Order: sequence, then C-alpha cells, then structure tokens
Amino acid sequence: MTCSSPSSQSTTAPNVDQFNRLAETWWNASGVMWPLHKLNHLRVPFVTEAVKQHFGRTNKQQETEAQSLEGVTVLDIGCGAGLLSEAMAAQGARVTGVDPAARSIAIARQHAAASDLSIEYIEGSIEQVQGRTFDVVLNMEVVEHVDDLEYFMTLCNAAVAPGGLEIVATLNRNLKSFLFAIVGAEYVLGWLPKGTHDWRKFVTPKELRALLSQNGMKAFKSAGVSVNPVTRVYRVTDDVSVNYMILAARHA
Repeated sequence: MTCSSPSSQSTTAPNVDQFNRLAETWWNASGVMWPLHKLNHLRVPFVTEAVKQHFGRTNKQQETEAQSLEGVTVLDIGCGAGLLSEAMAAQGARVTGVDPAARSIAIARQHAAASDLSIEYIEGSIEQVQGRTFDVVLNMEVVEHVDDLEYFMTLCNAAVAPGGLEIVATLNRNLKSFLFAIVGAEYVLGWLPKGTHDWRKFVTPKELRALLSQNGMKAFKSAGVSVNPVTRVYRVTDDVSVNYMILAARHA
C-alpha cells in the first residue's frame, strides 16, 4: 500500500460514535466495560515492568509507586476515558492521551482532575501529536479499529523517541479469534457490544512485526492474554492465538 500525504488521510476509527455512546460507562468496573477493567488490571503491571526493564529502573531502592515511572513520557493512543493513562500517571509518568471520542476525552479530563492527576488529554487521533516523540508509546487495542493500518502504524512508530519503547496490544486473525473474540465475547457471552470488532481488521503477529520493522522499530518480545470464561480471570500466557501484545524498541 502506498501512503498518500498526511493531509489526505485520517486514522480515526469508523466506529467513534459507538465509543461516544459508551463513554458514560468507562469508569464503572461492574458495568459493560468490566472486560476493559479486568484487562487493565492485567496490563498495568505488565506495561510497568516492561518500561522499568527497558529504561533500567528495576533495581531502584525504596521506590514508591508514585516514583517508579517518574519523568518517563508516555503517549496513550486510543486512551478512552483514561484507565491506562491514569495508572501510568499515578506512577509518575508524564502522560498524553489521545482519543477521537469527544465524550470519552471529556470524562477522562474530569476523572483525572478528581483524582488530582495531571494528564494531557487531546481529542483526536495520532495525527494530533504528529511531530512529537515520547519515551513510551502505548498502542493498546487500537490497531484492529483503524482503516489505514499502514499509515496509522507509521505515525505511531514515528512517535517513539530514540531509545524508546512501543507496546502494541491487539487481536490475532484466525478461526480461533473469530470464535472467541467475535462469536463468544459479542454474541454468546455478551461481554462486548455487538459490532465492537470487525474480524477482517484483526492483525496477525507476523503482519504487526512487519509494520513495526518498516519504521525502524525492532520487535523483541511477545506475550498472549487469555481469559477464563467462567471466572473472568485474565492472565498473561505464551499463547498469542487470540489476544496478544508485542514490545518493540527504537535504537538510541
């Protein structure tokens, strides 16, 4: 695919209206957004440990939670109402969150203010921070929603500062993911609103690694995420057949 000029393209997800309608429910851990809250409880320690390891912060002594990511700049793409952004800011990171859903951004700002957290929230997509770079780019559960994936990944990768880290979380594209993430989660169990995902936009790990490598990033680690449908417990695994995460770094 040949990318045209940035002015003629947009990475805004086509189902923004759906996310705007769900905005009021973001911070209700027992409501329709409970899967995101469960997922957030899993990925926060995963992301934190990955960032600390990457920047050599794992051996700090007497470090409080509010200091563990102190000074690290973080871009949270598709931040929604700020679940992950707030968790990073609470550990001292300087966080910028972007999301095209205006209502979600409004709620994110209100919640951050009530939590006494200083977070820069921007309504829009990755284009809104084009030209800026960050130590860490969190690209979580977004790639499966955008139309022009190559262009989107080019902008995301460009936002990673030299020596920085990008973490991408998404859904694999195969029969198992169709059965689990679409049929199971949306239609049988009703964990997600119908139409949340389009299986054709799911991305295989091989495709994602290729998109990362095209822009000077080097993928170095992957991990899967599984959920027990009975207990609703999420855990990190080696199985990347459905939900998975890839870590990639840029040379300093």
